[in-house]
Amino acid sequence: MDALIPVPSAPPPGGYILGIGTNVETDLNAARIAIRLADLFGSVLLSRFYRTAPVGMASAHSFVNYCAYVPSALEPACCKGLCVGIELALGRDRAHPCCKTRDRPADIDLIGRVGRPIAADGLAALRPDAYLAAPFAEIAALLTGRPVPPPRGELCTAALPGCRGGSPRLGETPATVHRDDGAGLIVVLQDGLHRHADGFHPALLAEQRL
Repeated sequence: MDALIPVPSAPPPGGYILGIGTNVETDLNAARIAIRLADLFGSVLLSRFYRTAPVGMASAHSFVNYCAYVPSALEPACCKGLCVGIELALGRDRAHPCCKTRDRPADIDLIGRVGRPIAADGLAALRPDAYLAAPFAEIAALLTGRPVPPPRGELCTAALPGCRGGSPRLGETPATVHRDDGAGLIVVLQDGLHRHADGFHPALLAEQRL
């Protein structure tokens, strides 16, 4: 079953696991996507950032891929619409006939729904592609309270302008990016995740084979 099932005694907030990629100005756009997700959803839980080779397209530009968890009660189509808005704002031309095989500044897919049964409509994939396996496993581990697995691949770090707390760079370790209207962006590294009010609690069981 391709769902993350809530533990009955501690129901989690609903939300989505996102698969994210960019191969245009990768370091900059990886951070921009995280910032815009925090703007829209308040908090976003991020995996490490991985450099990967292009898949299903001919390009000389490698990707930076990662996964994120965003809390949201929106239906899949609405959440996907917000993600498409980020892609368009960062310069992706989704109207181009080769949109799926061109270089892109932002690509955001819904790959799992947390806290509810997964509805197939509107979801790009129910299981992550191989290039998202490592970051997906990190997000699932954080949500279920399991140890985060060691990195599996080449990591990328990205500067996060305007953040407070933690580290101004993302990618080397999982982190939470939180948007505070008074303080701006706040980054909490994974080691401090469960010691902060904006952390996510280990209230889910994963049935995926990770």
